[in-house]
Amino acid sequence: MSDGPSATLDDIDRPVFDYMQGYVICSVFAALESAGVLADLAATGLRPDDVGSNSFLTEATFDYLAQRGIVCTDGDTRYRLTELGRFIHADRGYLVWLAGGYGAPLTAFGDLLTDAQTFGKEVDRDVRWVAVGTALVGRNDLWPYVLEVVRAFEFHRIADLGCGNGQSLISLCQVVGATGIGVDISPAACAEAGREVARAGLSDRIEIIEADAGNLKSVPGIDEVDLVITFFFLHEVLEHGYDALVAYLRQIQESLPAKAHILTAEIGPPDSNLDTSEVLAPEYALTQALMKQHLLDEKGWQRAFTEAGFEVRQTIRPDLPGARIILAAKPG
Repeated sequence: MSDGPSATLDDIDRPVFDYMQGYVICSVFAALESAGVLADLAATGLRPDDVGSNSFLTEATFDYLAQRGIVCTDGDTRYRLTELGRFIHADRGYLVWLAGGYGAPLTAFGDLLTDAQTFGKEVDRDVRWVAVGTALVGRNDLWPYVLEVVRAFEFHRIADLGCGNGQSLISLCQVVGATGIGVDISPAACAEAGREVARAGLSDRIEIIEADAGNLKSVPGIDEVDLVITFFFLHEVLEHGYDALVAYLRQIQESLPAKAHILTAEIGPPDSNLDTSEVLAPEYALTQALMKQHLLDEKGWQRAFTEAGFEVRQTIRPDLPGARIILAAKPG
């Protein structure tokens, strides 16, 4: 005797398939960005042959994106982003940062958990795509707030510690008419930053230095800087302990002229209340744990700047989930 129609698979709430879909979409978007074709897909659309020589896989990729409602065709062979696709494209920086930057260590996560492989040796993040993803994220969710802060002052020389691909420094120098120094320990990031500076026509105003930004003695001209920016860099100093962070901030404070400013952006740790739904902080905290890095909350950052001799002037909550922008100044 039947109890009525049985439920089909599609009727059952099984979140695992949502996670699988998200993982694949994240990987595909990051791959299209790294292949240099995602911008063309957004602007004019693409044919599978425009992507690469593996026609079978590229056609399967666009079929998949069409099945997920991310691209469509207008009766020809060119695929274009749908409205959903454009929403995802607008936030592609998060996908590039995660899949492009941390794809390798996440794939090897089991070996990292058991110490079969070591992060930074056998397995590492891709700093170029971490930098590109971060720049894309900042453009929409961070940058409008940064510009509002910076335009309230007059700056002549800017130093970007942990400059990544240089986009933040380039944009600020363009906005305020300043010269700049970009510092990063990664050769790949510095090479990318150099190309971006040249592309912007600012090679005569911005210098990119491959050096450890944690050692200001390697940064010539820091004593002439009236604005230091450190976006998503200071938590890497915190890796060595809170006292090391305060000592580093104090080193910056003592190196700068009176009344100079420092502007930082960092993402805080997840809320300890497990009932709180957070869209980024837990994932961000886990990726930073790969490097044995801890995160500070808003009060922690304010305390660190104050102990280092800075005066905290503003704390802003941008659209980037869990992030804080902090502006501090050297007294004088």
